[in-house]
Parts: sequence; structure tokens; C-alpha cells
Amino acid sequence: MRSRILITGIPGHYTRLVRSAKGATVNYGEQQPQPESKEAFLRELNNISNTGNYLIGEGALRAMPAGATQVPFWHLHNACTNGTGLDEINANFDICVFTCANLLRKGLSADAEALVLKNLNMPIVMLGIGIQNRADLESGLPEGTQALLDILKGKEHYFLTRGHETAEFLKSRGFSFVRPTGCPSVYFQPHNMRASLKRLPDVKVGSGRTVFSGYLGATEEAVRDVNMLSKPESENFYVVQDEFLHFDMKVEPNKDGRVYDSTSGEMIGDMAYKHSDQMERKLKLHTFFDTNQWRAWTSSMDFSIGRRFHGNIIALQAGVPALMVAVDDRMREMLNFTGLPAIEASALEAANDRAEFVSDHLADLNVPQVVEKYNDRETNFRTALRDIGLN
Repeated sequence: MRSRILITGIPGHYTRLVRSAKGATVNYGEQQPQPESKEAFLRELNNISNTGNYLIGEGALRAMPAGATQVPFWHLHNACTNGTGLDEINANFDICVFTCANLLRKGLSADAEALVLKNLNMPIVMLGIGIQNRADLESGLPEGTQALLDILKGKEHYFLTRGHETAEFLKSRGFSFVRPTGCPSVYFQPHNMRASLKRLPDVKVGSGRTVFSGYLGATEEAVRDVNMLSKPESENFYVVQDEFLHFDMKVEPNKDGRVYDSTSGEMIGDMAYKHSDQMERKLKLHTFFDTNQWRAWTSSMDFSIGRRFHGNIIALQAGVPALMVAVDDRMREMLNFTGLPAIEASALEAANDRAEFVSDHLADLNVPQVVEKYNDRETNFRTALRDIGLN
């Protein structure tokens, strides 16, 4: 058993409470920020880039022994660049678990990650590393990412990947300990995950309370999903993850100077997004910076569907049946590995009646098989951690 475990990389929402860090010591405050003005809200969103990332860091930390220590990546990077160094970190920890996502992609040069991991004198576990697009691997990785892989070859390294494609790529590059395990968020609240999967055949598509995710403001199909997968009398909700940063979604303060209610997570400013004029249903938008609040709110839903992996994972964690709409290679790799129920975006969009298409898909699910595969994947994940000594 590795007694002194350092976790860094993608953080959980608890990183919002960090007030300072020095050496191996991280100081936390007790008061959650309340980003209700437009400036504070966008700043908070920028800090994580995508609120779904919080589930990755949370899942990683919860999978570790109780004594594991989360250290913000920004603190390690600052120490490497300002001359402080990582001597105290290296003296206080035996192994580093670096929580990743789609790190192997054309649009990101992992220079910061390479710098930090080069200066850590301990074995490195790359947890949840994955691809963005298959073509990125064929055209060659950015210089910083290639440097990161070269650095890891010189250390005791462990790659726990999001799926088989990433695993095969890393094996082809000569890495030894490579195991596909999926994203760590999938194995948080496993009892609720199983219960959610068993409820899928009972979903009445378009009735009750439905929560949607991705990619409002980026594609007209997100609006069509809401229009075609709900009824006039149903309650429809949408959870924002990064739409204000990367897509055509905007918000302006209300008369009180607020865009966001931190108590309920509801967007209360004046909203605008591309294709909003085509929305035929009433849709309430929410954002969550605390995964516990997000899960608690989601637990009141009847069904979750959408094009965001973590927008649906949190529903499953909350005991709510959810169906993924696969939109890219990153998502497909995770779905193919875990076997979580999903439909292809192209198939959904081609359906004359999207509600009927989804209903038929849910009715045809072999739920015992889905649950059995989930159980197998969870065992595989925890076995891999145990084999490394992270148990």
C-alpha cells in the first residue's frame, strides 16, 4: 500500500475552497464563493473551464485511501516556475496520481504537465487519460505532449486509460503498465449507478421532469432535442457546463445585478443563445460549481438525456436514469469501454420522432447485461488501483 499519495491534475469542486498553498501544505477556507455577478460567475467558470471536470477530480479522490492528499496543480506549476521547487513535495509523498481527461489531443500542448511531472521524483499514475479524436493520434501530438510522454518513459509509470484506443496507442509507444479502466467518475456512487441503469426501461420519455445537457448555443440540434423529447406540460431543464466560454451563449445581469442564484444553481439573468428563437418549450437553465449540490438537485429529475458525458454521469450518480447521446471519439471511447447506454447523435437526428426513437431504444435495452458489464468494469478499475498499491 502506498501510504503517502499525492493527487493532482483535474480537481474536484473542493479546490474552490483552497485559500493558499505552501510546500506540501494546502490551506482551505470554510466559505464557498457565491459568484452571482456576471464577472464573478464567468471567472468561476473560467477557473475550471468545464464544470463536468469537477466529477473527474472528485471520482479520483474518492477512489483513493482516506489519507490521500489533493494538491492543486497550479501550486505545483507555480513552484516549478518561481524557483521554489518541489523538494518538500518530493519529501512528503511516495506516488503521484495525476488525474487526466482527453489529454492526448491536437489542440493541447501539455507543456505545463510536462514541467511538473519532470520535477516530481516519484512514480506517476496517469488516471483517466484519453483521446479527443482518433485523427489527432494519426497526425501527431503537440510538442509539449510528446515531451510529457518522453518524461514518463524515464519514470516508473502507470497509465489507466479511458478506453481501449488510448491503451493501444500508448502500448504502441512502448509503455508497459497500461490498462483501460474508464473515467474515475463512473465508479463514484456505484450503488446509485446500478439503480439508475435498472430504471431505464421504466422511463416515460417526454413526461415529468427531464434534464438536458449539451450543446446549447453551439448546435441547432440541442434545441430540437428539447422540442422533440418533451411535451408542453412537462418540466424541462438544462445544465450549463462551458457554454458561456466556448459557445454562443450569453447572459446579462437582472435588475439586481445578478446572473446566477448560488442557492438554487439557477441562471437568473437575461439569457441569449444561438437558435433560441426556435425553442418551443419552456426551459430553465442551471449551472453548478458544487457537485454535491448538482447531484442533490438532479435527484429530483425523472430522466436525463444529452450530448455531455458528465452531464449524464451525475444523473446516474444521483439515482436518475440517463441516456448518453454520443457525439465524438472522446465520448465513444468511454461509452464503448463502460457499456453505458447510449445512442449515436446522427441516429437521433435522423429519427422522424425522437421521443419514439428513444423510447424504443430504452425498451430494447438488455439491462441485466448492462449492469453486469458495469460491475465488471468497476471491479477492473479497483483491481488496477490495488495492483498499483492505491488501496
